[in-house]
Amino acid sequence: MVDEGVYRVRFCETCTATAEEATNFHDRLKALGGMVVYGAYPGPLVIGIAVDAAEHVASFPFVESVVSVTDNSAVSG
Repeated sequence: MVDEGVYRVRFCETCTATAEEATNFHDRLKALGGMVVYGAYPGPLVIGIAVDAAEHVASFPFVESVVSVTDNSAVSG
């Protein structure tokens, strides 16, 4: 069984995603088994995703932070 969590994603203001990256974010998230629960780019998002996949989201170059909503801990990518 894979642990799943709910995370708050904030995007980097100084390293704005290209239109293609922003459009592909949802596709990349789906490919990792996640989904957007609330919000829209470029604002903060709340996502549901497996714990290990959240690390991949945190490694995207235009993502500033991924933080667990449950325990407020940061995910590193």
